[in-house]
Amino acid sequence: MPEIYRTRARDAGSERGVLVIHCSDPRYQPHFQDFLRTGLGLERYGLIAVPGGPQFLTPSDYLPKFSWAGWRWMKFMTNLIEPERIILLAHDDCRWYLDQRFWGEPATLRARQVADLQRVRAELVERSAKGRVELYYARLVDGSAAFESL
Repeated sequence: MPEIYRTRARDAGSERGVLVIHCSDPRYQPHFQDFLRTGLGLERYGLIAVPGGPQFLTPSDYLPKFSWAGWRWMKFMTNLIEPERIILLAHDDCRWYLDQRFWGEPATLRARQVADLQRVRAELVERSAKGRVELYYARLVDGSAAFESL
């Protein structure tokens, strides 16, 4: 079968170092990538991108299988990468949080996301995450995204 594309050659590098978890919302993908590469200077990182981002690691009475699967993915990725840094990203107007099954209310969205990020960081520390856990929140402003550290 003929090739349709080939990337430029790159050093394979190490799998170790940084693990990033963020939402898979396509509106934010280019902004997340720009922030991680340019804003934080990351050349490479392990990535888990799912709807709602780190929310899948919070305990949920409504969807306990999400948390169970999320922690299995985390265990796999932390064993693979042995991260020195874990970066958790949330964003404004997250449609996963606004979905009816989570009783999302736009007025309390940010507060709930920040609380979830903090709970996930505490759980990661309790489960012996050896590296630091960084929290960031993004919002769209005139076509660009503004990131803040939490």
